[in-house]
Amino acid sequence: MGRVAGKKAFITGGAQGLGACFAHMLAAEGAKVVVTDVNSKGAERTAAEIDAKHPGAAAFCHHDVTSREDWENALGMASEFMGGISVLVNNAGVGGWGNIETETLEGWRRTQAIDVDSIFIGTQLAMPYLKESQPASIINISSVAGIIAHGDMLAYNAAKAAVWMMTKSIALHCAKTGYDIRCNSVHPVFTRTPIIDPLVALGGGGKLGEDRLTKQIPLQRLGEPEDVGYAVLYLASDESRFVTASEFKIDGGITAQ
Repeated sequence: MGRVAGKKAFITGGAQGLGACFAHMLAAEGAKVVVTDVNSKGAERTAAEIDAKHPGAAAFCHHDVTSREDWENALGMASEFMGGISVLVNNAGVGGWGNIETETLEGWRRTQAIDVDSIFIGTQLAMPYLKESQPASIINISSVAGIIAHGDMLAYNAAKAAVWMMTKSIALHCAKTGYDIRCNSVHPVFTRTPIIDPLVALGGGGKLGEDRLTKQIPLQRLGEPEDVGYAVLYLASDESRFVTASEFKIDGGITAQ
């Protein structure tokens, strides 16, 4: 259909899970994509799979999202490959498990560095590229954990809530400055990707662990990567040109309870 034909998308955390899904879906709708990840082999595999279906549409780059130097190198490479950057998908992230008594300062700082600091660094460095490729869209992957809390997810709750508010601040800055750059956040519930594996294990593993997660969701199923991918596709496209500073809850109704 070409919903994002001509768009140039930079996607972090693209080696697997949601990031790989976003890259496949955007490329299938006409975008060029660069997938980055600290897992270089996984990012290369994602790009190769896309390129096999859409020749010349994808490239990859090794990228530690906590490193300013890596951001500079990855953005430069992506801009050269795609002829600019018009969509930034800040997807890379890690989970976290610990409460106020058990979480370590090291664990807290690692979660904030990967889930929050990376979006600040990356978006700041990407702004010159986005300004040159307007209309542009910034899509930050947060979580329902940024909206509803859990006693044993202290660092993750705080990180994803920070992403939610940072998104709004970026969006308002761009709008008030007159840039045609939108910024929105996406908040998935438990989605069938490797990041929920520890939660499944805590619930007893396998189908038992999945069922315990599913029972918390009004629609009574786990999310699939494509459920989140369609929101990202919409936000990357010009269909959402009047949407900014919004949060998209892809949560099966869990935050309404």
